[in-house]
Amino acid sequence: MSERLIMLDVPGVLYSDRSAARLGGTPTSGTLRDVRFFDPIALGFLRRLFGIAGARVVVSDAWRRGTPAAILQQLDLQVEGMTPRVAGGHGAEIDAWFTQRAAPGSWVILSTAAPASMTAAQRRHLVQVNPAEGLTVENFRQALDILGVACPSTVTPDSRVEPGLQAKLRHLQQLAREAPERFMPAPAAAEAREQAMAIAVASLTGQSLQPAALHA
Repeated sequence: MSERLIMLDVPGVLYSDRSAARLGGTPTSGTLRDVRFFDPIALGFLRRLFGIAGARVVVSDAWRRGTPAAILQQLDLQVEGMTPRVAGGHGAEIDAWFTQRAAPGSWVILSTAAPASMTAAQRRHLVQVNPAEGLTVENFRQALDILGVACPSTVTPDSRVEPGLQAKLRHLQQLAREAPERFMPAPAAAEAREQAMAIAVASLTGQSLQPAALHA
């Protein structure tokens, strides 16, 4: 058995309300034509998940029933197996699966099921997917975290500053040091110029003048 498992409930995860609107239907006919109605974005996240984490997929029996094996082959889900056929929803199916075999080192549940329908132990492994949206990048990150795998930089936002922007920031910082009045509100900038002029005149005439406090 794989050291990492993804316990997958397909409806609402690999196809959703959003994908149905975009693709024009849902994969519920039980024929190979269903393949076109699976959300390619969600499938992409799932494939990256088992690709990066080295995980395999256990598919919910409730969805598997009546689904041609050819569809599973077309979807390339890296299937380890199917949960046993039991009543009680996805959580009960997962319990039945692990009753028959030892749990791996890391495993995650991708499901639209409510947390209340899961056991306390299962909730620690649950990534609850919104059936209106399907599997998202946030779900993907949560799943990697539960599996104990670092999220690749190609998915997380890059915190590095673009070199051109760095140069602009340095230029602005230099201007702020050399001509701070340019970054003040108009009244304060005018007052600063007047103070600077007064100080310059005082230095030329030998008078002593203390600059007044500036007010924004």
